[in-house]
Amino acid sequence: MTKVGLLFPGQGSQYVGMAKTLTERHAAARRTFEEAGDCLGWDVLRLCLEGDIAALTATANAQPAILTHSVAAYRVWTELYGDRPVVGGGHSLGEFSALACSGVLSFADAVRIVRHRGELMQAADGTADGGMAAISGMDDDRLERLLEEIRSEGAILVVAGVNSAHQRVVSGHRTALERLARRIEGLAAKYTPLNVGAAFHSPFMADAAAQFRIRLEDCVYGAPSWPVLSNVTGTPHVDEGGEVSYIERLTLQMTRPVQWVACMETMRAYEVEQTVELGPGSVLTRLWQSFRPAGDSEYSDDPRLLAQSRAADIPGTAHTSRGDAGLADFLPRCLGIAVATRNNRTDAEAYRTGVLEPYRAVERLVAANRESGEPPSEDQLRQGWDMLLSVFETKGTEASERRMRLTTLIKETGTDNLFSVPKPNEGGFAS
Repeated sequence: MTKVGLLFPGQGSQYVGMAKTLTERHAAARRTFEEAGDCLGWDVLRLCLEGDIAALTATANAQPAILTHSVAAYRVWTELYGDRPVVGGGHSLGEFSALACSGVLSFADAVRIVRHRGELMQAADGTADGGMAAISGMDDDRLERLLEEIRSEGAILVVAGVNSAHQRVVSGHRTALERLARRIEGLAAKYTPLNVGAAFHSPFMADAAAQFRIRLEDCVYGAPSWPVLSNVTGTPHVDEGGEVSYIERLTLQMTRPVQWVACMETMRAYEVEQTVELGPGSVLTRLWQSFRPAGDSEYSDDPRLLAQSRAADIPGTAHTSRGDAGLADFLPRCLGIAVATRNNRTDAEAYRTGVLEPYRAVERLVAANRESGEPPSEDQLRQGWDMLLSVFETKGTEASERRMRLTTLIKETGTDNLFSVPKPNEGGFAS
C-alpha cells in the first residue's frame, strides 16, 4: 500500500473563489463549511466564494477559512478513497488543520481556536505594520548579513521560515522589508511579498503567544489517528515515549521560525511515497517537489483529485472510485461517512467510546484487508455498519440525515441483502 503523507497549507494560500468546486461537488464539504459557520456565527463559505480579497486576507478571517477548506478537503478525500496517511504536517496555520483532521482537536475547537489566534495576531500587528516575504536564491550567510544590517537601523526583521533548500521567509516591519527588497534588487536572488496581514513567527507575536497559551490550556486534546508534525521541531507532537507537547509547541510556533525542511525530512524518514495537499493552492506540493523531485504529489485544488462525485450529491452523476464499487468499498465508505458527519454533542468520554474506538477498529480492518488482499467478511461489514450507527447516536445526528447516508451507502455498495435502514424508534435512530 502506498505510504501517503498529508500536507496542509497556511495563511497566504487563500484566494477569492477557493473551495468552489469542492463544495459544488461534495455534500461533505458543504456541511463542513456550514459547521464552521455555526461555530463562528458568520458565513465562512460566502466569504471564500464572494468576499473581497482584503476581507479574506484579514488574519482573523483567513485562518478559519483556510482551516475549514482543509478539513472539508480531508473529509472528502477520506470519503472517496478511505486512505489513511502515515504522517501529516501543516505549514504554520496548517498545523492546526492537521491536528483537527487527525482527531487531536475537534473541528469546532479548531475553527474557534484559529479564529482567536488570528484575532490575537492581527491585534498584535496593529501598531507594528508588519509583513512577510519569501527570499529565494540567497545563501543563509548572505541573507543574515543583510538582515543584521537592517536590524542595526532600528527595525525588526528575522527569518520566520525555512521552506526549502533555496527559500527562506523573513518577517518584520514593512519598512524593513522594503529596505531588504531594495538591497536584494540586482542580486541573483528573488524577493516575493507574501499575501498575509502581519509579521508572523517574529518577536511581534510574543504578547499574542502568551494570551494564546491560555486558550490552548482550555482545550481537550485527543490521541492522533496518525502522527502530526510540529513546525517548531519538525518531529511528531507525540514522541516515541508517549510525551505530548501540544500547548508548549503551539505557543512557541507563533514566535519561532517554521522548520518546514525539517518536517519534510521527517516525512522522508516515514518513507512517504506520495503527498496529498489538502486546502487552497499547491504551495506545499511545489515545495515537496523541490525536496523530492521524483516523488508523487497531488493537491485538492486540482479538480482531478476530488472530481469523483457521490450520486447523492449531484443527481444524474454516476459514482466512480479508485477500486470497484461494492463490498470492497463498503468499509472505507463507512469511515468516510463517520468523518464527514457533524458532531452535535460535547461529551468527550461518550465521543471516545462511541466514535473514536469503533472508528479505529474499522480502520484496522480496512488496513488488514488491504494488506491481505482479501475481501471483507460479512461480520466485518456488520462491524462497519454498527460503527456508523454508534457514530450517529453519539454525535446526535438527525434521523433524516441518518436515513439519507445509510440509504446511499446501501445503494452504492449493493448491500441491500445485508442491511436495511432502521425505521424511527428502531435501533440506531432517534425519532
